[in-house]
Amino acid sequence: MRPIITRSGWGARMPRKPFTRLKPSRVVGIVLHHSGVQNGPSGPKALKAFERTHMDTRGWNAIAYNWLVDEEGVVYEGRGGGIVGGATRGWNSRTESICYTGWGSGPVPDKALESIRWTMDQIQNRYDNKLWIKGHRDKASTSCPGSELYAWLQRGRTMPKDPKLGAKGVDWEAVAKYVAALGEQVAAKPLSRRRRSRGKAVELVQRQLRDKGHDPGGVDGIYGRMTAAAVKSFQRHRGLKADGVVGRNTWNALFS
Repeated sequence: MRPIITRSGWGARMPRKPFTRLKPSRVVGIVLHHSGVQNGPSGPKALKAFERTHMDTRGWNAIAYNWLVDEEGVVYEGRGGGIVGGATRGWNSRTESICYTGWGSGPVPDKALESIRWTMDQIQNRYDNKLWIKGHRDKASTSCPGSELYAWLQRGRTMPKDPKLGAKGVDWEAVAKYVAALGEQVAAKPLSRRRRSRGKAVELVQRQLRDKGHDPGGVDGIYGRMTAAAVKSFQRHRGLKADGVVGRNTWNALFS
């Protein structure tokens, strides 16, 4: 359990009006943002800068994000969990937002990525692990959350030292391309128990299922009974057709 710096802990101002609660049944996703400012302030100073811009310049109710994570991996409460945010136009009543307070188009420290992933997992736990995870650019015309942070999302939020994809020095751009290429193969020839699918694509599916809380019974690259059951469980949580087959839609959901 990571400590979270509360609103009072970083000196947040009172909102202009009481916060509005999210309706859990309407919440469908998590949206990741970044500061959009290179070499900007860090720590609580970054939060106060966001707050001034959001409240004084834009006239918003409070700092826009639900949660924020700085370069040191410290997690801060913005508006907090279960509150309508102001960061993702058109989606604020259906998502929770996380902002990396640093520059997402440059190298992002491992400890920051670890805390972002941890925060996402905590949000998922409150919504039965059924939420999609997207970058701001997926929902608006923007480069947010930056090229490096978005690439991290695209490769499944894996860490540089994560044993499932290797050690330091991995070419993550190449990994992302590899996953995308496998996805095209899966779209053309879906994975299923009936097809007796096996291989690297099945192994990656099993790892993603396990990381998202759906037990495939092992990571062996063999699409067996438990893998099929885990796929169905994941599909039900994501509102997909629960047929136990991994095609384009299920693959994209697993790696979103």
